[in-house]
Amino acid sequence: MFDMDLQVREVSPVLSESDLALIDVMQEDPRAPWAQIGQTIGVSAPTARRRWERLQSDDSAWVTTHVGWNSGVVTAIVAVQCRPGSVETVIEAFVTHPRVVTIAEITGDHDLMLTVLVPDVHELRRFLRLGLTSHADVARMRTMLVTRMFLDGSHWRSGFGTSSRQVEARDGSTSPSASLSPALATAISILERNGRAPSSELASALGVSEAHARRFVHRAVRSGHIVQRIDVQLEQPRWPYSLVLWMVVPAGRLYSAAARISQRQSVRACAALAGGSANLYAIVWLSSLAEAPDVEMQIVQDGDVRVVERSIMLHYSKRMGHVFDGSQRRTGHVPWVDGAAT
Repeated sequence: MFDMDLQVREVSPVLSESDLALIDVMQEDPRAPWAQIGQTIGVSAPTARRRWERLQSDDSAWVTTHVGWNSGVVTAIVAVQCRPGSVETVIEAFVTHPRVVTIAEITGDHDLMLTVLVPDVHELRRFLRLGLTSHADVARMRTMLVTRMFLDGSHWRSGFGTSSRQVEARDGSTSPSASLSPALATAISILERNGRAPSSELASALGVSEAHARRFVHRAVRSGHIVQRIDVQLEQPRWPYSLVLWMVVPAGRLYSAAARISQRQSVRACAALAGGSANLYAIVWLSSLAEAPDVEMQIVQDGDVRVVERSIMLHYSKRMGHVFDGSQRRTGHVPWVDGAAT
C-alpha cells in the first residue's frame, strides 16, 4: 500500500533558528503535550502547536515512526550497482516495497544504497534472491547487516535547542525467535501514518484505555521497539550534503570509536556492521563539499579508524518509508507494517 499525496507544495528551504529549536525539543518526545513543548521553548502551547502545524503543512518537517532496532528486526545496508542507464528503473521497482525503507543515490562504485528492514534473516535472503538480484537491471550488490545501532535520526539535534543528544547503543537485531506482537504492530501501523495520533485512536485500535495506550507507546519507544523522530526536508541550505563513510576498526576498539564518532554534531547515523569489508558505517551531514576531507581527517585522527570507502549521497528517493520526487518534495509514504504479508 502506498499512501500518495499528489498535491504539489511549494517548499521553503529555510528553517529558522526558532524552527530548529522547536524541532530539537520535539526530538526528545515527538508525542509530548504542547504545553510541555511550549514551556521548554518559552512560548504558549497554542503557539508551539501553530509553529509545528506550519512546518508540517509546508513539508518542512514531520514525525517519522518506524519499527525499532530492538524489535527483533534484521537491518541490512545494501549497496547496489545498476546496469548503465537503469538507475531510475531500479528505483521505481523498489520504492513502493515496504521492506526497502530507504533508497539513496550515491557516488562511487555503487549507484544506490538501500536500507532494508525485515522480520528475520529468512525474509532477507528471500528478498535478496527473489527480489533484488533477480531484477534484470541489478548488476551487482553488496550486503552488510547492522549488528548495533549507535546513532540514528532520532538522536540528531541541530544545536539550536536546549537539549543535547544522548547516544545509547541499540542492538541491530535480537534473537531469531523474536517477533512483533500484534499490539506493537497495530501501534506502529497507526503511528507510521501519524506520529502524533491521538491516544483515543490508539486506544480504540488496541482495545485498551487511553491511559494504557499512552503507557504502551511510551514503553515501546523507551525500550527501542518503536523509534520516533523528527525529519526535516531534503532541500535545505544548512546541511545540503551527506557523506557516507565505510570504515574498519579493530574489534576491541569498535565501540569506543563509534561512541567518539557519534558525539560529533554533524553525524546523522552510526552503526556497527557484519558480513562485509567494513565493520563501521556513518553518515555525516555537510554544509559544503569542501568540508568532506576535513571531516574524514577528524574522524580518523585517533588512528583507530580506517576509511575503506566513501560516497556522497546525491538524492533520496525514499527515507524511512517517506517517498520523494526528483525535486526533493515528499510525495507519499509506504507503511512498513502493511508489508507483513508480502
